[in-house]
Amino acid sequence: MPRFARLFEAAADTLHAFYRAVSEANLDGLMELWIDEEFVSYICPDGSHLHGLDQIRIGLSKQFEFPRTQIEPLDVRVYDSLGTIVYAVAEAHRALDDHDVPEMVFSTYVMVHERGEWRIAHIHSSAMPAKAADQFATRMRRDAGPLH
Repeated sequence: MPRFARLFEAAADTLHAFYRAVSEANLDGLMELWIDEEFVSYICPDGSHLHGLDQIRIGLSKQFEFPRTQIEPLDVRVYDSLGTIVYAVAEAHRALDDHDVPEMVFSTYVMVHERGEWRIAHIHSSAMPAKAADQFATRMRRDAGPLH
């Protein structure tokens, strides 16, 4: 396998680790995924804007006071270069013990390669407006095909 192919696969591992840590409400595991710089930021689906590792830790710990959430990536777009990868992801956010309709969220993850590892530098998540979520769901059903 070419060296660069594995390099970018490792960034996907970081994104999957983020989803897993959220579903497990693993605050320490989540914080290990961020780059150790004060410029990091996280815009949450509720619109709150967190700057720096301390604010992100506090914000995430408040989110974990509510029922645990599972994030299902539905559509992933990847934009990459040697030192940076951006994931643009349409996601379904659902409480683990909830069978209601999930909240549709569009998230952008900016990851940087530092000392051999991919780390999160920025996340921007926004709740999809109802019309956009309906259009997205319609497209997903149309594109599912007979094997799904």
